[in-house]
Amino acid sequence: MVDDRTIWRRLDGEMPDAEARALDAAATTDPALGRRIAELRGISAAVRGGVPKPPPDFAARVTARALAGPVAPVFALDEARRFLRRVVVAAAVLAALGLTYLVADVLPRIVETPVLADPLGK
Repeated sequence: MVDDRTIWRRLDGEMPDAEARALDAAATTDPALGRRIAELRGISAAVRGGVPKPPPDFAARVTARALAGPVAPVFALDEARRFLRRVVVAAAVLAALGLTYLVADVLPRIVETPVLADPLGK
Protein backbone atom coordinates (compact mmCIF):
# COMPACT_ATOMS: atom_id res chain seq x y z
CA MET A 1 0.00 0.00 0.00
CA VAL A 2 1.46 3.29 -1.10
CA ASP A 3 0.47 6.31 0.96
CA ASP A 4 -0.43 9.71 -0.47
CA ARG A 5 2.74 11.30 0.88
CA THR A 6 4.83 8.96 -1.29
CA ILE A 7 2.70 9.75 -4.33
CA TRP A 8 3.05 13.49 -3.68
CA ARG A 9 6.82 13.08 -3.48
CA ARG A 10 6.70 11.43 -6.92
CA LEU A 11 4.47 14.15 -8.41
CA ASP A 12 6.59 16.95 -6.96
CA GLY A 13 9.80 15.43 -8.32
CA GLU A 14 11.26 14.83 -4.86
CA MET A 15 11.72 11.07 -5.32
CA PRO A 16 14.92 9.37 -6.53
CA ASP A 17 14.68 8.04 -10.11
CA ALA A 18 14.85 4.37 -9.14
CA GLU A 19 12.07 4.76 -6.58
CA ALA A 20 9.97 6.77 -9.06
CA ARG A 21 10.35 4.04 -11.71
CA ALA A 22 9.33 1.41 -9.15
CA LEU A 23 6.23 3.43 -8.24
CA ASP A 24 5.32 3.89 -11.92
CA ALA A 25 5.70 0.13 -12.48
CA ALA A 26 3.51 -0.60 -9.46
CA ALA A 27 0.87 1.80 -10.81
CA THR A 28 0.68 -0.15 -14.08
CA THR A 29 -0.05 -3.40 -12.26
CA ASP A 30 -2.30 -1.96 -9.51
CA PRO A 31 -5.36 -0.18 -10.96
CA ALA A 32 -6.31 1.40 -7.61
CA LEU A 33 -2.84 2.91 -7.25
CA GLY A 34 -2.97 4.14 -10.83
CA ARG A 35 -6.35 5.83 -10.19
CA ARG A 36 -5.05 7.45 -6.99
CA ILE A 37 -1.96 8.79 -8.76
CA ALA A 38 -4.16 10.17 -11.56
CA GLU A 39 -6.48 11.76 -9.00
CA LEU A 40 -3.63 13.43 -7.12
CA ARG A 41 -2.04 14.48 -10.43
CA GLY A 42 -5.33 16.23 -11.31
CA ILE A 43 -5.38 17.98 -7.94
CA SER A 44 -1.79 19.06 -8.43
CA ALA A 45 -2.56 20.44 -11.90
CA ALA A 46 -5.61 22.31 -10.57
CA VAL A 47 -3.59 23.84 -7.74
CA ARG A 48 -0.77 24.85 -10.02
CA GLY A 49 -3.17 26.18 -12.67
CA GLY A 50 -4.99 28.48 -10.27
CA VAL A 51 -8.68 28.96 -9.82
CA PRO A 52 -10.63 28.86 -13.08
CA LYS A 53 -12.70 31.89 -13.99
CA PRO A 54 -16.47 31.34 -14.01
CA PRO A 55 -18.36 32.02 -17.24
CA PRO A 56 -19.62 35.61 -17.64
CA ASP A 57 -23.28 34.64 -17.13
CA PHE A 58 -22.60 32.49 -14.05
CA ALA A 59 -24.08 34.91 -11.50
CA ALA A 60 -27.20 35.46 -13.60
CA ARG A 61 -27.75 31.71 -14.04
CA VAL A 62 -27.30 30.99 -10.33
CA THR A 63 -29.63 33.83 -9.37
CA ALA A 64 -32.28 32.71 -11.87
CA ARG A 65 -32.09 29.12 -10.64
CA ALA A 66 -32.34 30.22 -6.99
CA LEU A 67 -35.36 32.43 -7.68
CA ALA A 68 -37.10 29.79 -9.80
CA GLY A 69 -37.32 27.24 -7.01
CA PRO A 70 -39.21 27.40 -3.74
CA VAL A 71 -37.51 29.17 -0.87
CA ALA A 72 -37.87 26.18 1.42
CA PRO A 73 -39.77 22.94 0.94
CA VAL A 74 -43.06 22.95 2.82
CA PHE A 75 -42.45 19.52 4.32
CA ALA A 76 -39.17 20.72 5.80
CA LEU A 77 -40.93 23.65 7.48
CA ASP A 78 -43.65 21.38 8.86
CA GLU A 79 -41.03 18.98 10.18
CA ALA A 80 -39.13 21.85 11.80
CA ARG A 81 -42.32 23.12 13.44
CA ARG A 82 -43.13 19.67 14.84
CA PHE A 83 -39.61 19.33 16.20
CA LEU A 84 -39.72 22.81 17.76
CA ARG A 85 -43.09 22.02 19.33
CA ARG A 86 -41.62 18.88 20.92
CA VAL A 87 -38.65 20.83 22.22
CA VAL A 88 -40.92 23.48 23.76
CA VAL A 89 -43.11 20.85 25.43
CA ALA A 90 -40.05 19.05 26.81
CA ALA A 91 -38.64 22.34 28.12
CA ALA A 92 -41.98 23.16 29.79
CA VAL A 93 -42.11 19.74 31.47
CA LEU A 94 -38.54 20.10 32.72
CA ALA A 95 -39.27 23.61 33.99
CA ALA A 96 -42.34 22.37 35.84
CA LEU A 97 -40.38 19.54 37.42
CA GLY A 98 -37.61 21.93 38.45
CA LEU A 99 -40.09 24.38 39.93
CA THR A 100 -41.84 21.58 41.83
CA TYR A 101 -38.52 20.41 43.27
CA LEU A 102 -37.63 23.96 44.22
CA VAL A 103 -40.93 24.61 45.99
CA ALA A 104 -41.22 21.21 47.67
CA ASP A 105 -37.65 20.55 48.72
CA VAL A 106 -35.27 23.48 48.46
CA LEU A 107 -37.38 26.39 49.73
CA PRO A 108 -38.46 24.70 53.00
CA ARG A 109 -34.82 23.98 53.83
CA ILE A 110 -33.84 27.57 53.12
CA VAL A 111 -36.68 28.95 55.26
CA GLU A 112 -35.82 26.59 58.13
CA THR A 113 -32.22 27.81 58.39
CA PRO A 114 -31.54 29.56 61.72
CA VAL A 115 -30.77 32.94 60.16
CA LEU A 116 -34.00 33.06 58.18
CA ALA A 117 -36.17 31.42 60.87
CA ASP A 118 -35.20 34.05 63.47
CA PRO A 119 -33.30 36.88 61.79
CA LEU A 120 -32.99 38.99 64.93
CA GLY A 121 -31.73 36.07 67.05
CA LYS A 122 -34.57 36.18 69.60
